[in-house]
Amino acid sequence: MAKLIVESYRNSTVNTILKDIASKYTIDIQADLLQTDTPVDEIKFKYRTYSECVKMLYRKVGVA
Repeated sequence: MAKLIVESYRNSTVNTILKDIASKYTIDIQADLLQTDTPVDEIKFKYRTYSECVKMLYRKVGVA
């Protein structure tokens, strides 16, 4: 069963958020880090899988 993520972030970056999730939920994030880190004003994950969180983050910053 996938771990569900419950977190919220303000004034952060995509890579910082992914690294925080990795440290708290023991998830390998290396393939999902962006080469050019992108700022995120605010995002909330309420009982989302890791893949849903990545999709939400990428949509928020305009990455396909």
